[in-house]
Amino acid sequence: MTEYRAIYKCRLCGEEFEGMRFGENDSISCAMALFTSGNDSYAMRYREPPNILYLKEEHYCKDGSMGLADFLGFRKEN
Repeated sequence: MTEYRAIYKCRLCGEEFEGMRFGENDSISCAMALFTSGNDSYAMRYREPPNILYLKEEHYCKDGSMGLADFLGFRKEN
């Protein structure tokens, strides 16, 4: 089964990291549609468990700093 991973990138240190994982293409399409509609707080709440996919996430950098990370998109994994 194809899996998709939400990818973020920290503005401060530049590190990329993954957020939530998804297995359905329909969920990805719905989330992207909500993101591009101008909703800046979250894409959608998921049924199990109650998760929220955010446009921005906090990031704890390796040097102890705290940065702001932006949602980049969904990376497809096989």
